[in-house]
Amino acid sequence: MVIPLLIKFLLLVISLSVSGCVSPGDQGVDTATEVNEPTGSIAYVGINGTGNYNCDGVNDHVEINKALEYVNSIGGGTVYLKGPTTYWIDGTLKMGENTILTGDEDACIKLVPDAGWGDYEPLITNMEDAKENFTIKGFEIDGNSENQSVPRGSGYYDMIYFYKCTDITVTNMRLEWGTSDGLIVRNYFYEPTSNIVFENNSVYKLGHEALYTLGVNGITVANNQVFTRTNTAFRLSSSGHAKIYKNLIYSEIEDWSTGPGIEIDKSDGYESEDIEIYKNKIRTLNGAAIWIDGEDSDNEIRGKDVYIHHNIIYDVGQYDKNTGYSNAGIVIGQFNNTRIENNVIDGSGEAGIKYYKYPKSITMDANFTTIVKNNIIIGSDKYDSYGLWNTDGLNHTFISNNNCIYNVDQNYNGNGINRANDIYVDPLFADSEKHDYHLKSAAGRWSGKAWVTDSVTSPLIDAGYPQSSFVHEPDPNGDRINIGRYGNTDEASKSSSA
Repeated sequence: MVIPLLIKFLLLVISLSVSGCVSPGDQGVDTATEVNEPTGSIAYVGINGTGNYNCDGVNDHVEINKALEYVNSIGGGTVYLKGPTTYWIDGTLKMGENTILTGDEDACIKLVPDAGWGDYEPLITNMEDAKENFTIKGFEIDGNSENQSVPRGSGYYDMIYFYKCTDITVTNMRLEWGTSDGLIVRNYFYEPTSNIVFENNSVYKLGHEALYTLGVNGITVANNQVFTRTNTAFRLSSSGHAKIYKNLIYSEIEDWSTGPGIEIDKSDGYESEDIEIYKNKIRTLNGAAIWIDGEDSDNEIRGKDVYIHHNIIYDVGQYDKNTGYSNAGIVIGQFNNTRIENNVIDGSGEAGIKYYKYPKSITMDANFTTIVKNNIIIGSDKYDSYGLWNTDGLNHTFISNNNCIYNVDQNYNGNGINRANDIYVDPLFADSEKHDYHLKSAAGRWSGKAWVTDSVTSPLIDAGYPQSSFVHEPDPNGDRINIGRYGNTDEASKSSSA
């Protein structure tokens, strides 16, 4: 009869229009159709006739690629994924130049179960002749790692991969459950400046790095929240001229949690310099918060000038003893002029800061210096711990000034540590158990909402390196920087000195 068939048809339309995350193949044969060709610079992808290109949960990469091909044919534009919809893909999405791939925050690109692709076949990449100006923002990518049969961290199913490309922005994305990298950019100095921006993203349990650059200069990594699983949050390999700031990096102390929070590694002959790492919170990692290592067979130093300041680091470096490169808060190997200032390192395995050459790196016949000033280093309860640990007093020198080292088994370990005016007292944090590292002050301490006063004053107020700037500290500031995370910031605890 006509009426029952009409009712069945209407029910099917209603069910499709409200569907969000459906399993691939739930709707049987791929019946996606093109409703209407776009006429402007925006191509919409949706379901049930809501887009210029419409998907049905089967091979949705076909329709999305048609939209990408359209904007490429007109010289660039936007492909917009409508939500709430999960777009199940079983093929790589390819972006042209001057293209924005965006969508509603409840739009999700998801890899089909047991995809069976070869290694180094990503979910999203650049078209062969496309080299510049790509933006990916505003939606979700789900790597569906728990339903794949490939090992994590082995090059399978990178979420976003660009090769020899510049001007790449990935922002306001949710990246989760990956078997490999979130964003990988492999240039090896294809262009002097690559201009890579990775910011305001939420990343959860990937199979390798959230961001991995190889041979790239010009990198901004900011305001991301990353729960690491396999390897690091951000890895700059033979890369430089970068800023990494205001990120939260964390994990759990479990066997599956590996790698440091941030890794800077440099291969033989490549440069890696001018990297600033600041105002990050890095916590609860088996590995180090920051690991830096380089090599050059001709003994010319090409890894240098890393500036690490105003970070909060705690409960890291929790690997078993003798792991070497990743059992301390910050580990440096064969980089020169590394400056580490005004950080709090609380509970970091066997050392707060350690110099250690990675055994697989070429041993260089060169001299390296690390400058450590105005930091607070608190010992670990898990192991015998050191404030500073130098494993190569012949080729490396620590210059340590006005640091507070407290509750460690030994303040310094190894030769080649030149120190002056370090102090060894309780810093008197506002609340160390809650990781509030503001210093107590009778003159005024920032509580996060208002200025409050304490009955005691930290000995670290006005105790920093005399030549360090204090211009951002509120009055009264004693005309001298405070030791710790908030020294020379507008949240510095106030001075009782006139």
